Amino acid sequence: MKTRPSIQFDAMSGTAGEVTARSTRFGTILSGRARQPGRVTPQQKDMRALFARVGRSFKRLTPAQIDAWSSFAQQYSFGSRMEAKSPAVNAYVTLNCNRALLGLDMLKEPPTAIPSIPAVEYRNIIVTPGLIQFSRLQNPGSGYRLAVRISAAASTGITQGAGLPVLVDAGFIPEQTFADVTRVYIDRLTVKPTTGSKYFIETSWMDVATGLSGQRRTDDRICQTNL
Repeated sequence: MKTRPSIQFDAMSGTAGEVTARSTRFGTILSGRARQPGRVTPQQKDMRALFARVGRSFKRLTPAQIDAWSSFAQQYSFGSRMEAKSPAVNAYVTLNCNRALLGLDMLKEPPTAIPSIPAVEYRNIIVTPGLIQFSRLQNPGSGYRLAVRISAAASTGITQGAGLPVLVDAGFIPEQTFADVTRVYIDRLTVKPTTGSKYFIETSWMDVATGLSGQRRTDDRICQTNL
C-alpha cells in the first residue's frame, strides 16, 4: 500500500484520480489514495493456497459435522479473512489453517470445549534491522505457540495490513528473560525491518491441541539502528 504525505488545502471534498480531499475542522486535507502494490510474495501465495485448500475440504464434511461446526462457531469469536462466509466455515478454516501451520492434521469435528488460553505478557519489544526481541515474555508452557504478526512498512509511520502469522515454539522461549524471534520471523518472511519505519505488532498464544488463539495483544515500534 502506498500513500503520499497529506497537505492542507482550501475547503473542498471528493476524489480525483489518486488524490482524495476531505473536510476537517482544520480545513481540507488532500492525501494520496492508498493502493495495493500488486506484488504477491511466495509466502502470500502459500497462505492463499492453504486457505483455498482448507476451504474446499469443508464441503466434504457430513451434515452432522457441519452442524457441529455451526454450533461451535456461535461460542467463539473468530477474526476472519473471509467475512462473506458462514461462521461455521470461518471457524473450520481458522482452526485448521492454524493447525496446518503447526504441521498437524485437520479437524473434522470441532473441539468439544473452548480452552482457557493465557494472555500474552511481556515488558518490551525491541525492533532493529537484525533483531526482533521480547523482553520478559511469560512462557505458558509447551502446549502453546506464540503467534506473531508484524505489519509490512511502506514508509515511516505507514504500514500495509497485518503481516502473515509466524508461529514461535514456546519450548525455546525462556522464562523471565529475552525471547529472540528474529531467526524464525525473518526466515519465514525473508524481509528484515527497515530503520526508521514503524511496525505494528500483534501477538497471541495459540493452543496446539485445538488451533484456537487467545486474546490478541497489539503494540507498535519504530525500527531503531541500535538497541
